[in-house]
Amino acid sequence: RHLYHPARVEVQLVDVEVAGGLRVGYVEGVGDHVAEALQELGVDYELLEEDDLAFGDLSRYDTIVLGVRAYLAREDLRAYNARLLEWVQEGGVLIVQYNKFEFNHRGREKSPYAPYPVKVGRGRVTDENAPVEVLAPDHPVFQAPNQIGPDDWDGWVQERGLYYLDGEERDERYRDLLSMEDPFEYNAGEKPGSLVEAEVGEGRWIYLGLGLWRQLPAGTPGAYRLLANLISLPKTR
Repeated sequence: RHLYHPARVEVQLVDVEVAGGLRVGYVEGVGDHVAEALQELGVDYELLEEDDLAFGDLSRYDTIVLGVRAYLAREDLRAYNARLLEWVQEGGVLIVQYNKFEFNHRGREKSPYAPYPVKVGRGRVTDENAPVEVLAPDHPVFQAPNQIGPDDWDGWVQERGLYYLDGEERDERYRDLLSMEDPFEYNAGEKPGSLVEAEVGEGRWIYLGLGLWRQLPAGTPGAYRLLANLISLPKTR
């Protein structure tokens, strides 16, 4: 039988600002639509291909964002990751969206792709309404160009995030910016690793276990505002 539904378009108005003059590179991952969100924000971005990662002038970019599970999908990223870390050392901001255990690379104790010893763990928060504690409220990622407040954690869908950075046996140079905990017994305990920063030379390496890749297509306002702040970090020093 034919099923009929009313034709409907949902429009979401989001109060969001992005730092001016940003140059962003994006490495596509597995089925994510975050690059489309950058376009919606009016950001000047370029998709980075193998030649860009191998030989390109990375100094052209203020921020580079790695797509969802990019270390699984992109052999070129795995091969030329050291160039990205050198670029961070010189002042770039690298945002690494969530990866599964491919980030740890064939069962190694620590990841070969991170700047300091660390690995992806099994931490996740499955309740999309789980309380979020901001551990570094003065950090620019929560301050500029958008002031991130309690309302920005409302209206999330499906979950907060997954495959957080492991909180144990990690190098002390990693800094958790958020903490959260599921409100039920089967996933009890505070979960670090959802948003983690490491200062590397003059730059920043950011791991993003928060599920922005799921929130952005759903039109979650706080996800757009947080993404805008993340990519704007080089301009907010």
